[in-house]
Amino acid sequence: MAWSGFSLVDGGPLVRLMRRIGWTRPDGHIDHLHACLILVAVAWVPLLATTAAARLMAGRWFAVDWSVQARILIAIPLLLRADVSLHARTRSVVDRFVSDPWAAGQTERFDWIVGRAIQHRDAVMPEVVLLGLAVVASQFVVWNFGGMPFMAGRVALDRQMIAARWWYALVALPMFQFLVYRALWRWAIWTQMLWRLSRLRLQPIAIHPDLAGGLEFLSWPSLGFCYVIAALSAAQAGVWADQVLHAGVKVTDLKTPAFVFIAAAVVVALGPLVCLTGQLWRCKFEGREQYGRLAVDYSRLFHARWIENHDREGLLGAADIQSLADLANGYNVVDKTRFVPFGPRVMIAIAAAALAPMLPVALMGIPLSELLLKLGGTMLGKPG
Repeated sequence: MAWSGFSLVDGGPLVRLMRRIGWTRPDGHIDHLHACLILVAVAWVPLLATTAAARLMAGRWFAVDWSVQARILIAIPLLLRADVSLHARTRSVVDRFVSDPWAAGQTERFDWIVGRAIQHRDAVMPEVVLLGLAVVASQFVVWNFGGMPFMAGRVALDRQMIAARWWYALVALPMFQFLVYRALWRWAIWTQMLWRLSRLRLQPIAIHPDLAGGLEFLSWPSLGFCYVIAALSAAQAGVWADQVLHAGVKVTDLKTPAFVFIAAAVVVALGPLVCLTGQLWRCKFEGREQYGRLAVDYSRLFHARWIENHDREGLLGAADIQSLADLANGYNVVDKTRFVPFGPRVMIAIAAAALAPMLPVALMGIPLSELLLKLGGTMLGKPG
């Protein structure tokens, strides 16, 4: 059984390395706090030390590059947390997919699908390629190849900062980029797995109260992917903060890019689930027909007994009336069944994960005195 204990995360060279040095538990969960402390320390402490030394040599302080701080101190921990969440969620989804079961009689095909996902997850070459890509791309960013600035304040061009710049180019930024690429690669594996599952003859239940034929649990990994979205949003917010503080960009100019980012985040997180639309369309169409016929038959019998025959004996407390109401409620559930296995709450959670790191940048557009006055007025009950 290839699916037994499946996890989207528990495999691959990086996880094997973490397991060897004791950063994973026997159940496959990553020791998130331990990994965060070590990786952030490796990436950030040398930068802090070399920057402090450069300050002493130059006799002045350097402008803070918020994009650097956001990538190392916020995004890297969030990306590691994403592994923890996706590990638990994908394992639960696959276990539930089998135990319910939703693809009865198709065990061999299902095992093949999960087995292919495991092969991609455990492959060495993809992570090697992603690591090489992260190192190369980082050099383009740090050394300004192709006109891409490293720091908004250009402080990295000072000779005193060359040590910090080298460390950022060879260690800190590649670490961040590799974790991002790896998370996206894992999500591509999950997307392919969902697409292949959608090719099976699934058995959703039209009357299921989740309004997704009972398949809403397939959206759980999308909530785990929120950590990746928040990490990318934090990194982008850091870039925008530098632009606002050092390059004269107005906060209002960032509204459109922010909206595009949030929309793209929702599409990437929930897009893989759209492949199940055909299954839910069939489920809803067949359910409306089946429960519609049941409703017709029951309504005719109810009408004949209580209306046509004028039988009022035992009317009070009759179970028939409650059954008719239950049947109507059941048909309403079928009629409200969605064509995608997720609801508005999941979309809101993903959008919130994309928006939250941007809020500090948005507040930069409000003068501190004005912000304090508004907060004070709100606390005192002053109308807006």
